[in-house]
Amino acid sequence: MDRGKPESIEDKFNRLFETVTKIPQQLADAVEEGLKEEPNSNYLSCVQEGLLDFDRIEDDVQQIHRHLTARGDKVLGSHLILDDRQNLMEIRTYSERKGKSFVTKVDAQVKRITNVPPDVLQALQEQGRIELNLKV
Repeated sequence: MDRGKPESIEDKFNRLFETVTKIPQQLADAVEEGLKEEPNSNYLSCVQEGLLDFDRIEDDVQQIHRHLTARGDKVLGSHLILDDRQNLMEIRTYSERKGKSFVTKVDAQVKRITNVPPDVLQALQEQGRIELNLKV
């Protein structure tokens, strides 16, 4: 476009049309990029400032499953690992995409746990580390 010459109405409409036709692809690209991001510890609502609320784990696991399903994965299952020695909580979610298996790990440092079922608490105290199969 020449700066000395005013832009014609036709040129303006052509530019507008070109911009409008690019919007759906740009939106699709943005959504796809967002779905590629892996869940991480910031993703967890069950752990806040080192405090694990056992009752909220299921919500986080469901959120991870929704994320993986939205990007086309088939979710196979999840495990919760509590490690008292390392002050760690980890959710491992197993999924499959295009015939390949994947493990998505989301972990967080945990200093304290609330709302723990008595049997889980006892096993954690006795063994120092437990792994639970999560059914959501």
